Amino acid sequence: RPVTVEEVADVDTEEGGLPRKPWIEDYPGSAGRTEGSTETPFEHQNRERKAAGDSLWAPFKDEHEWQLAQWLVTSGLAQADIDKFLKLKITRERTKPSFESNYMFYKKIDALPTGEASWKVELLEAVGDVVGEDGSLKKETVEVWSRNPVDCVRELMGNPAFRDSIRYAPERQYTDAEGKNRIYGNMGTANWWWDIQARMPSGATVAPVILASDKTSLSRMSGDKSAWPGYRLFHLCMTKILEPLVAAGRDGVLMTCPDGRIRRVYPILAAYIADHPEQCLVAACQENHCPKCPIGPNERGEPSFSSLKDPARVTAILKRAAEGRKPPEFSQWGLRAVVPFWTDLPHADIFSALTPDILHQLHKGIFKDHLVSWATQAIDDGSNEVDRRFKAMLKHSDLRHFNKGISLVSQWTGTEYKNMEKVFLGIVAGAGDERVTRTVRAILDFIYYAHFETHTDASLDALHTAWKDYHKYKTVFVELEIRQHFNFPKGHSTEHYEPSIRSLGTADGYNTEHPERLHIDFAKLAYGASNKQSTYIEQMTRWLQRQEAVHRFGRYLAWAAPFEPSSEPATSAPLTTAGQPAPLMDNSGVDGPGEWQNGYLLAKEPGFPSHTARRIIDEFGAVDFKHALADYVKKLATSRRVAIITTPIHDYMRVPAYKQFKVQLPTVSQVTKSTLVDIIHASPPHPATRLLKLPVPANMSTVFAREPGSPPLAPGVTRLRVARVRVIFNLPTIYDARALGITTPLAFVEWFTPFHVVDDATGMYVVSPSTRQRQRYTSVIPISDIVRSCHLIPIWGKQIQRRVTVGDVLDNVALKFFVNPYLRHHDFVMLRWLGNI
Repeated sequence: RPVTVEEVADVDTEEGGLPRKPWIEDYPGSAGRTEGSTETPFEHQNRERKAAGDSLWAPFKDEHEWQLAQWLVTSGLAQADIDKFLKLKITRERTKPSFESNYMFYKKIDALPTGEASWKVELLEAVGDVVGEDGSLKKETVEVWSRNPVDCVRELMGNPAFRDSIRYAPERQYTDAEGKNRIYGNMGTANWWWDIQARMPSGATVAPVILASDKTSLSRMSGDKSAWPGYRLFHLCMTKILEPLVAAGRDGVLMTCPDGRIRRVYPILAAYIADHPEQCLVAACQENHCPKCPIGPNERGEPSFSSLKDPARVTAILKRAAEGRKPPEFSQWGLRAVVPFWTDLPHADIFSALTPDILHQLHKGIFKDHLVSWATQAIDDGSNEVDRRFKAMLKHSDLRHFNKGISLVSQWTGTEYKNMEKVFLGIVAGAGDERVTRTVRAILDFIYYAHFETHTDASLDALHTAWKDYHKYKTVFVELEIRQHFNFPKGHSTEHYEPSIRSLGTADGYNTEHPERLHIDFAKLAYGASNKQSTYIEQMTRWLQRQEAVHRFGRYLAWAAPFEPSSEPATSAPLTTAGQPAPLMDNSGVDGPGEWQNGYLLAKEPGFPSHTARRIIDEFGAVDFKHALADYVKKLATSRRVAIITTPIHDYMRVPAYKQFKVQLPTVSQVTKSTLVDIIHASPPHPATRLLKLPVPANMSTVFAREPGSPPLAPGVTRLRVARVRVIFNLPTIYDARALGITTPLAFVEWFTPFHVVDDATGMYVVSPSTRQRQRYTSVIPISDIVRSCHLIPIWGKQIQRRVTVGDVLDNVALKFFVNPYLRHHDFVMLRWLGNI
């Protein structure tokens, strides 16, 4: 049928430029067709519970006992410690749980309903490549513990908690009614599902299967146990584990979905999350080759635009190699003589399924292992100069301050890499060849675009431009004799990011940080709960099954409680195994308890309730405070035609001041759909005392704020201006705030110059302290005019001043600053992405 685009009347856009309601193109064929209806697993569980006359919390006596049980299971306590807790006198005589010992407790836990997928163990005979004494290849019997992947899909598909999240058909989204700028979010909006759906029977429901693997050591004390087998053994085990997907992917399986409808579901391998060694393992190739494309191992340093390997062709080559006839492609592509597990999986293309690995390829790989070293060597005085710049970097609550530099850091984590990336362009800018700066900018832009949770054709073009710029300017390191070539796998991997995002959706969903986190939750913690003897795997599976039973029961209670008479919604502690939680709104106070009002949170009582104007001026460095406040009040009175008292603002007038306040950042889908919180600080310095041995420097945020008189509807950052917040305060009580229309606390700020200058090499805005009549340009503004905090990076030039301190920098009116677009992904969208379009 002809392509149609659903018209959406509301064209309101988010701050990041995306429409709040995109235009939708539905899949033109039949997908997700229903074949009847039935009870969902939770509905069945609920009906059986009521028929048995049990309470909602059974097998526990009430909600409180359930919450105790939930905590005991998920807390990480050893069974011996649980037994000790249950036998404490205070537990037996006050709490009085119905389970008095560890044995009775776990008997109740094991009575909880479990899902479809149960653990099983099978014995496999693995044939090695070492010849034994009898002249035959050695064999070994191994245990393979697994769960039926089709049952796992059935469990997920039937969970009513996912009712509003599951999609049964692909769709295409656009930012415009003409369909010129496509949106790529999750897999359902990308190309793979749309293309696969066209190859399926009419009405089929595709369930994209995402796999992940990573080698991990189970013992913290020694490397004697690994949850990862060898090369051939890996493919043998995976073939056995995934065997049920062959028939299910070919013929489909009837499954009950969260909406109670029955659909024929086809579980198809769509994506595989792994780092480079595991990707090569999965792709059956050597690690000095690309696991996705057939480019030669010595040709990966430059753009190749190579097509992906063809699974059918690779399978044929491996089959011929197994027969003793090794075609030239076998060595050219660095293949290994195995029978790949993915050979018989219907509709599976393992080479397009291998996803970008932001953590290892970008953060740990091209940035930390390569770029930092290259750029440091390209700067005069190398690591010493870089360390001095890191030490002098202005602080921010969302930024780690490397007060000793970076050259002495011995153990790096993903957090360190990301914090270095936030300021690294400002570190190298001006210190060496301009092409070094442009290369750093290109790589950082690529990393930040790769992190987008929602892409468009336009932002993917920007990702591609950053990739091209990296290849354009990187030759400077060859000219400086720092590099001889760029032939390393993680650099080449960036070529596959854009097509992968268009195929499978945004790369953030396939980050290897997620399975690495799950290794801690599902492997290391489970191993730690075992006795670490010969039956440790069986104990691990039992621990996992109990964890999942508790999690499932919590989900059931959250679903069932609203239907129970006089029952409060069930409360369940967040489970760490669900991955990193979304940012939560913190309703605690900043100086004391407070409440959110119009997107801002302040304490009920100021942290400095009785400061005089003179103390504000002296301690906060607010030199022009009295004049700015008087001018602000006068302008308000004039505009509202209000008569104000003539008493001047004097030194002993009480000015209650706050230490900080919080502001909610607007939703930006490229970054997150959750609400994030920013903190604006305005605390004076504290000198050293007998108790406080070291002085505490001032903590005064630089922010994006609306300048008085600026156009309210100006686009992007042009409607804003950088300011430094000196004081957050309430209007003195001698004035009538209501008559003046003042409904929020105020801020005394020092302005920086407007966004008129962009540095060509870095692409960053350049600002400097704004002056009027040789004095700092200051104003009093309502805190509602403060949009968010920001970060400034001093422009040091060729060499940093040797004795500069962080506290001196913002007071230097002769110094210029970069406005940092890499502080947060929010800032990148605002300052870099929107600036480009």
